[in-house]
Amino acid sequence: MRFSFLFFLLVLLQNPAAAEWVKLSETKRGKQFFIESNEITVQGDQRIVIELIDNKRPDRDGDRSVRVVRDYDCKAKRYRVITAAYYKSPMAEGEPSMSVEGTMGWTEIDPNTPARAILDHVCAIN
Repeated sequence: MRFSFLFFLLVLLQNPAAAEWVKLSETKRGKQFFIESNEITVQGDQRIVIELIDNKRPDRDGDRSVRVVRDYDCKAKRYRVITAAYYKSPMAEGEPSMSVEGTMGWTEIDPNTPARAILDHVCAIN
């Protein structure tokens, strides 16, 4: 468990600008959802994915983007957040304004949502 945490911490602290981001979804309000295409870990029915959510405008806390490591369960169609880092700049540039470890449990994924687009994409990878 300690190794897993250190691995995810190192992944989270990588330079986001050097990432190979692939855009998978965008909302009507301009929120864009990307995944790091070279950093998907396959473990049976689960996929560990590095995501970037880029907001057109700052959120209520003044953050423009968030870099998230999520664990997707392809079979149960759900995810859980492992870590998240929030940024005042677009595309997770600069230093994070705040970082958190996953505190929520599993979240079911509804159809026609950005999370479902990501789930469908990463679960097609063997």
